[in-house]
Amino acid sequence: EKIYPSDANFFLARVTDAGKIYHYLTDAGIIVRNRHSISLCGNCLRITVGTKEEDGKLMEALRKYDSFYIQ
Repeated sequence: EKIYPSDANFFLARVTDAGKIYHYLTDAGIIVRNRHSISLCGNCLRITVGTKEEDGKLMEALRKYDSFYIQ
């Protein structure tokens, strides 16, 4: 839904279902932090910027999630 600007090595992304996407990504071996229970961070995931290979793995997993779960 939204990616918040960041000057750090991570970004905060507001998604439609943080819990579902969090479990999907961690099952795929991608480490993210679910910030859903933090005040003002409902349905947000904290994602660290990694290497080009790691970021590619994240993008591929998100594409697969999008095509499989969102219709």
